[in-house]
Amino acid sequence: LSGAVPDADDTPAALLALASLDLSQPNVKLLEVQSLAAAGKGLRWLIELQNRDGGWPTFCRGWGKLPFDRSGTDLTAHALRAFHAWLPQLERLRTEYPRTPSSTEITRAMNRGQRYLTRKQRSDGSWLPLWFGNQDHPEEDNPVYGTSKVLLAYADLSLVDEPAAQRGLRYLLDHQNEDGGWGGGPSTPYKGGLAAQDLHQPKAGQTLNLGPAKNSAQSAIGSSIEETSLALEAIVQCGGVHRHTPTIMRGFEWLVTTIQQGNLNCSWPIGFYFAKLWYHERLYPAIFSLAALGAALEHFERDGTASGSAG
Repeated sequence: LSGAVPDADDTPAALLALASLDLSQPNVKLLEVQSLAAAGKGLRWLIELQNRDGGWPTFCRGWGKLPFDRSGTDLTAHALRAFHAWLPQLERLRTEYPRTPSSTEITRAMNRGQRYLTRKQRSDGSWLPLWFGNQDHPEEDNPVYGTSKVLLAYADLSLVDEPAAQRGLRYLLDHQNEDGGWGGGPSTPYKGGLAAQDLHQPKAGQTLNLGPAKNSAQSAIGSSIEETSLALEAIVQCGGVHRHTPTIMRGFEWLVTTIQQGNLNCSWPIGFYFAKLWYHERLYPAIFSLAALGAALEHFERDGTASGSAG
């Protein structure tokens, strides 16, 4: 589209969406052909974008000196998930797009990507993302976002038992806030039911409440729908339903309560551009929470523990 720059976050998202479609019905044959061709092209574009360090940049390959060409852990994890989703169907893709990468190409690229993630894990077990931050975090970065996104890749690739994945999972578990959610750090106190950071104005007569009222001991930590949802989805996908049920239940209790109070339209600054230009996205609370709740329902039902879910 005019003005839309192809990038290594939206492309894996599109590839994962296409991979989830059921195109087996005869009446969608044309859509199946178009989807296979699009997936083949997307995989080719993505594999040629990989940097020398094994990670994926946002827009273009380069020396890694600028955000535009610097590899990111969140981008790399997203790319790995997209490659993994299409790896079993490469021959079908090649019938519609001959330049679809081979399994050898993709496997080599994925191995390099996994080594990049291992190198970029911090000593505390977390990963830092490229374009997302938290203005309340002391360093204004967002290890909850980065760690959650990387753990989703480890889950998809069945690498949850790897030491790196276990360290990342432990980081999330150790950084759950007292209220049950996840956030960045010292937070501006809520005023009149609204988060001071929220840029959306409530409609006439509408009051927005972000979670339970905070006491003085809890006011230093702020949980958000976005980061709580990301952390919960990652923990659930990594098998946390069995291993860390109290953590899961406390997190979902906070999330469901906060949503029921009408806060899906209250988004928090979670991303930044150059010079710390912070931004928020109205759809993130809905999209992230839907992913977390959907993952929980799927796992609870699969494991026969639906009665233990948070409502």
